[in-house]
Amino acid sequence: MRRWLKGSIGKNLALLLIIALIPAFSILLFSGVEQRQIAIKGAEKNVQLLTRSMAQTQFDLVNTSRSILSTLALLPEIQNVDLAAGEKIFQSLIKQNPEFQNFTLTDLNGEVLAAALPFENINLADRKHFREAIADNDFAVGEYIIARVGIIEPALAFAYPVRTADGEVRGVLTAAVNLARFSALQDVPQLSEKSFIAVTDHQGIRLYYQPSRPATNPIGQPIAQEAWDKSRAARENGIFKSIGSDGIQRVVAFEPISLRPDTPAYAYVWAGISEQEILQSANAILTRNLLLLLAAMIATMILAWRIGRATLVKPITTLARFSRNLVPGTLLERPRIGLVPKEITTLSDTLFDMATRIEVNRKTLSDSESRFRLIMDSLDAMVYVADMQTYEILFINRHGRKIFGDITGQICWQALQSEQSGPCPFCTNHLLIDAQGKPTGIHTWEFHNTRNQRWYYIMDRAISWIDGRIVRLEIATDITDKKDSERALAAEKEQLAVTLDSIGDAVITTDTKGHVVRMNPIATELTGWNINEATGRPLAEVFHIINEQTGELCESPVEKVLSSGQIVGLANHTALISRDGQMRSIADSGAPITTNSGETIGVVLVFRDITDQYRLERELEKARKIESLGLLAGGIAHDFNNMLSAILGNIDLSLLDSNLAEKTRKRLEDATKASLRARDLTRQLLTFAKGGQPIRQTASLPEIIKDSAEFILHGAEVSCCYDFAAELPLVDIDTNQISQVIQNLILNAVQSMPKGGVLTLSCAVAAGDEIVDTPLDPTRPYVRVTISDQGEGIPADIIDKVFDPYFSTKPQGSGLGLSIVHSIISKHDGHIQVDSSPGQGTTFSMYLPASAKKRQEVNIQADKPVNNRLQGKVLVMDDEESVRHTICLMLEEFGLESLAATDGEEAVRLYREHLGQEPPIGLTILDLTVPGGKGGKEAAQEILALDADARIVVSSGYSQDPIMANYREHGFCAVLAKPFDLDELGNVLNIGSTAR
Repeated sequence: MRRWLKGSIGKNLALLLIIALIPAFSILLFSGVEQRQIAIKGAEKNVQLLTRSMAQTQFDLVNTSRSILSTLALLPEIQNVDLAAGEKIFQSLIKQNPEFQNFTLTDLNGEVLAAALPFENINLADRKHFREAIADNDFAVGEYIIARVGIIEPALAFAYPVRTADGEVRGVLTAAVNLARFSALQDVPQLSEKSFIAVTDHQGIRLYYQPSRPATNPIGQPIAQEAWDKSRAARENGIFKSIGSDGIQRVVAFEPISLRPDTPAYAYVWAGISEQEILQSANAILTRNLLLLLAAMIATMILAWRIGRATLVKPITTLARFSRNLVPGTLLERPRIGLVPKEITTLSDTLFDMATRIEVNRKTLSDSESRFRLIMDSLDAMVYVADMQTYEILFINRHGRKIFGDITGQICWQALQSEQSGPCPFCTNHLLIDAQGKPTGIHTWEFHNTRNQRWYYIMDRAISWIDGRIVRLEIATDITDKKDSERALAAEKEQLAVTLDSIGDAVITTDTKGHVVRMNPIATELTGWNINEATGRPLAEVFHIINEQTGELCESPVEKVLSSGQIVGLANHTALISRDGQMRSIADSGAPITTNSGETIGVVLVFRDITDQYRLERELEKARKIESLGLLAGGIAHDFNNMLSAILGNIDLSLLDSNLAEKTRKRLEDATKASLRARDLTRQLLTFAKGGQPIRQTASLPEIIKDSAEFILHGAEVSCCYDFAAELPLVDIDTNQISQVIQNLILNAVQSMPKGGVLTLSCAVAAGDEIVDTPLDPTRPYVRVTISDQGEGIPADIIDKVFDPYFSTKPQGSGLGLSIVHSIISKHDGHIQVDSSPGQGTTFSMYLPASAKKRQEVNIQADKPVNNRLQGKVLVMDDEESVRHTICLMLEEFGLESLAATDGEEAVRLYREHLGQEPPIGLTILDLTVPGGKGGKEAAQEILALDADARIVVSSGYSQDPIMANYREHGFCAVLAKPFDLDELGNVLNIGSTAR
């Protein structure tokens, strides 16, 4: 060694490289050997899975055969030994199940009585399946045979006894599977040329072999004795290595198949994989890696020998940096070290190639492990076997080990459960075996594990273990998510029920046949049916709806929804008749209840009581009708009042002439009366118009009621009874309009009592609960006026129309009386309603807002002194020449000088011109509405801007603005409603003289 160390750098480098590459060589060699072992282990697992899959296919074949034969044994044709019918059934089964070669029915001596294929004097008494079926009185599997009935070909046979009603065996049904078609029943994977899968009977006779090798492995011949001895010695599935008939070494797995755990195997399934094919990939990788390593070593040594001492330091430094990067497993790009000796370059490339190969090998190993994990992870249930006497766990699969660890050999109630001091009280061992200790079958149950708090669906059964003892096999599937979903669904149902019960509307759900499924509390209240009584009943019985106007039954909303598949609503005027006969107006809609797939499974009805709402809507409709009529009436009244102003004014002026003849004076007085009656008519018309707003003043209702009643009842045969509450609040009203309301209502009452009677008029403060179902403001105080008569009453079918314009039951009635009453009360922010029954009289109740003023304040204002002397000129503005001229003449009678203007512009100009002159303009009378020009409202604002102390009176026959009622808010000191006479003008002049 000392001599080598004293040698040249190239030699030393070569030695170092050799030493450095020895570990890599060892790793590759170890990796190759380990990979071979992994490949063999993986092949053993795969071949065992393959035999398990084939065994399952055999179970399916046996179960299919058992099912067919057991079903046939119950058919009347077989029970009654109807041979012709039986053969037809057998032939039909052959067509439907081509894998079966034949079906037969034999007697207890083995004589064939009927078959799917033609036969003649055939006896099956010597067949294994025939003998065992009679001996065991149960389903039996045969062995490799050459069929005697029909086609003479190799077959595997099954038998099943035909029993009478009392259990006596009277015959045997057989079925044979054609071995030529046996491969169609196998789920044959893609096998390599040197691998195989096979099925043998209980004697080792080949029933199936894939891929087919008739020369070395013929069907119907026994398998190799060595392999057969190994399988017979084993009590369960096994695996071993064996050299086959073709001289190929294989890894072979087998699994016996028996009808029941306590019976011998009737067949074996086999699978084999060539060991050469298993190791081929691992050997190739190992050989390639060794050759590559050897080549790299030779190349590196040659290059190291040629590199000189002077060029060694830098390349070694570069390689050192690259090597340090490899330590954490980081594979970077090839190192770039520039112009260096080829020896170092080769070493650099070799290191990179080594790292690449190692990464490839690691990935290959990882892929093999992933495939192994994939196979094992496909079992998504825990499976374990435990001794039923000692409770020792004999086996647990990977899924179970993942949850509980490798607990093989431990006691089940200690390893799988917690806080158990002995065998679990819920253990199912006693349910799995009978009194004789024989298995009873599968027991299924659900269980909440006490160790991991998970829910499992468990299938338990007693089976025979490899050593013959009876053990418990348990398959536990995790159903925690299902349980959580069930709890969530239950919670959702509960939430839905709470939500449904909390909805303010009534809700009824039905099925597609129209039967009630569910109702919420509101629905039970409105229908009068409780949920228990209503459930299952037809909807029409519980939800009884009619047309309010015709009384006819309405079409079922469920039928409408189901036929249209859409949301539908009830027609107008629909009423619900409750169980106790009460009728309510309702609004309703129905919608289909559909699943996620769009299937309709029922109907949901949502409805609510709109009786009060409908009553309010009718009140609003009356108000709209009166308002529409008022628009027309207001226009007529405006023009008529202008004409009446000129007429009434000129008549008053004419009556002042002392030279009038008495006859002429009489005629003029009659004309005055007629004009006043015409004025009253226009005021009634103005009641409908927006411009006919009440000119309010604070007043006492009892005084107005008494004055109106005494005026109407004078000379009538009706007596009057008053009932006025003490300390009754005042009201802000138009006394003329409210007097008109009282008179109209009393007049109607008198006319309803042609033979006389008692009329009761009462006045009191309205209680809060009286105005709940009215459009009134519940926060304001109201005074209630009630007028009750003893007349004939109003029929129920017309009581809702009494306030409609032009509606009257009197031959000579105009139909405007109660309409005017309704309009006046509405304009006073009040409400009127009627209550009547035929033969019981009628009661009208009206509600008016109470005034904020006290009685003492009103009395003080009424006692103020008035100065009746107006100073200065009077400015008159009116667009009508006749009205303007008449007012000026009337002012002359009062000794006042007047100025006339046709519109607001001229009035403002005249006021501006006379501002500061003597005598001044002491009062201005402005017409509120001037078509096409400036009206009184705008002119008043400009005049007040010129003279803040100006006295201005507003005059109008009609206006759409409520200025006439609230004139002070717009700067006016008084109001003069057209038409007016000299006395009314004089009162306004007196008010104007004291204003401001």
